Amino acid sequence: MATMFFGQYLLARGIIDRQALLDALDRQRRSNLSLPELAVQQGMMDRHRADAVMARYRMSHDSMEAILAGTGGLNAEEIKRLQSRQRSSWLRIGAALVEGGHLTEEEIAASLDEFRSLESAADQEIRQAMRHLPGSDAVGACVELTVFHFERVTGRPAKLGSVSFEADRLGEGLQRFSQRLVGDGDYTIAVDLPSELVTAVAQGMLGFTVPVGSESEADAVCEFINLIGGNACTRIEQLGQVLRPEPPVWSSGGDPVVWSGRLVHAVVGSSDAAFDIRVFSPGGETT
Repeated sequence: MATMFFGQYLLARGIIDRQALLDALDRQRRSNLSLPELAVQQGMMDRHRADAVMARYRMSHDSMEAILAGTGGLNAEEIKRLQSRQRSSWLRIGAALVEGGHLTEEEIAASLDEFRSLESAADQEIRQAMRHLPGSDAVGACVELTVFHFERVTGRPAKLGSVSFEADRLGEGLQRFSQRLVGDGDYTIAVDLPSELVTAVAQGMLGFTVPVGSESEADAVCEFINLIGGNACTRIEQLGQVLRPEPPVWSSGGDPVVWSGRLVHAVVGSSDAAFDIRVFSPGGETT
């Protein structure tokens, strides 16, 4: 079983339907506010400063608490009050399904035990697969950083669902944003996104909406890949390889096989969508 979120598990088992899941996710989005959003709501900062805090958070590895204290200008006691308020109002997917009348608390509890058992087994399987990757430390860093920055930029949860080796093909309806890292090593990070997630990434990078399918949208996602590639170079340098990123490349769906050889394919789930990460490691050959 690939690792998935609890809501996806309930949907796959036929315990809820897609409409119930979408309703629960919408309830979560309305209830689960970020700390900067809560700060605006509580009159601790204005919208402009909250936007600056989120922009800094998306583009760095710093904790939200550190950014709230620096860019946000809040003191420790104010941050503590915001965290307490966030915890008290945070809505988990099971509670959202109960709130919407889709399941009872007893039904949630009965499904949760089995889900946790399956999730633990799947997580162990993925960790084992990651340890056996060619160039596992560097490739694992590329995958990890892509998931990390996707969550930060979009504000959506993301979970690694599977890791495998297979021939490369960009799926129909997906857009590929890739970047090659060259120097002491040679790696290419490719992120294949459905249009929904292209829009989410672009909006997260820019802080505002641009027309779907526009050049501005593609440019914003290319900057997202630059963010991942730059951080990957820094991480891999700690492993003894000095790399530099080349300009990112954008491709549309349905392209034929473009790479063979040492290719790692990771599938990542995010709420009700999914995307692919492919890392082409040293030894691969373009076709």
